[in-house]
Amino acid sequence: MKKILKTAGILYLMYYILIISYAGIRTTFSKFWLALSAFFLGLSALPSRWLSIVKYPMGLCGTIFFIQEYRMLRMAHAKPEAGADYLIILGARVKGTKPTRSLLRRIYKGAEYLKENPETKVIASGGQGPGEDITEAQSICDTLTALGIDRSRILLEDKSESTRENLAFSYALVRPEAACVVVTNGFHMYRTLKLAENIGITHISGLAATSEPILLPNYYVREFFALIQNIFMNWSERI
Repeated sequence: MKKILKTAGILYLMYYILIISYAGIRTTFSKFWLALSAFFLGLSALPSRWLSIVKYPMGLCGTIFFIQEYRMLRMAHAKPEAGADYLIILGARVKGTKPTRSLLRRIYKGAEYLKENPETKVIASGGQGPGEDITEAQSICDTLTALGIDRSRILLEDKSESTRENLAFSYALVRPEAACVVVTNGFHMYRTLKLAENIGITHISGLAATSEPILLPNYYVREFFALIQNIFMNWSERI
C-alpha cells in the first residue's frame, strides 16, 4: 500500500507541474494537486499500523467521490431541445475584456445553436469580478456579435456572481413558461441542472461545451467540491 500511496503522490505532483506549465501558476484550484501530493507522500511515510486505520475513511470518501464523478460524466455531453425560447450562456472568468478559453468554448457552442435556431433569444449572464475590465455578460455579448449574432437577440444579465445567481437572475428575465437551454462546459453541466431544479426552473435542458483536455481532471475534481458545497447549502436552507 505504501508504494501505491507514494506513486499517487508523485503522479499528483507531476500533474500540478503540468497544469501550471500549461495554464499558469494562478490556475484556479491548481494548488490542490500540490497539497494532495504532499498528503499522499506523507501517508506513505506513516507506519503500517496507522495506514490500516485511515484506509477505511479514505475508502468511504473515494466511493462518494466516484459516484458524484459518474453523475457529472453522464451529463457532460448534454443535448438541448431545438427551438428554445431562450438560450442562457453562463459566464466565466474574463481577462480584461477577453473571454478565457472556457468561456470562449461556451460562446462558440451557444453561437452554433443560435444560428441553427434563429428565433431563439440569448441571455448573456455574468457580473464583473476581480481583474475583469467589463462584465462577463458584456464580454459574451461582444463575442457573439463578432460571430454574427444580431445584437437585438441578446439580453444582458450582468449582476450575478455565482452559478446559482446566473440561473436565478437570468430566469427572472424570461416568461415562466418559456423553454430555456443553458450553455456551460460539460464538467459543469450536472451541477448547473441540479441548481436549476432547486431554484424551480422546470423547462430547461443543457447544451454542453467542451473543455481544455489537459485541465479536465482539475475541473472535475474542483466541481466535486463545488457540488458538495451546494448540497450542504441546500440542506441548511431546509432546516
